[in-house]
Amino acid sequence: MPGKAFVMAFVWSGWLIASVIAFMIVAYAGFFGVAVIGLMIWFVTARVDMEHDGVVGAGVSPGFLAQQLRTRTEMSRAERAALHGRQLLEKQSTRFFRYLGIVLTVGGLGGFLLFQI
Repeated sequence: MPGKAFVMAFVWSGWLIASVIAFMIVAYAGFFGVAVIGLMIWFVTARVDMEHDGVVGAGVSPGFLAQQLRTRTEMSRAERAALHGRQLLEKQSTRFFRYLGIVLTVGGLGGFLLFQI
């Protein structure tokens, strides 16, 4: 278990750094900072949503894509069901964070405009 403890400490330290950065953005920029954080969350969810089928981008060979397709067609029924369940959970999580990003963006811009007028 020491390996798992090390990984969890690394993950938690990353979350701590991210939360400190988010706090600093909000502390210095106020409601506009909330809108910026919402836009960042929205951007990340859009990227994750676009790449739900696998690796895309420059440098991906046709052979690699053919291997992905061949692997998916050779899956058993149980493997396909497990893959579908995992993709459904990913879509639900992405949808939740997309809506969170939209709410933060709209709320931050609304508060910014309210207190600037």
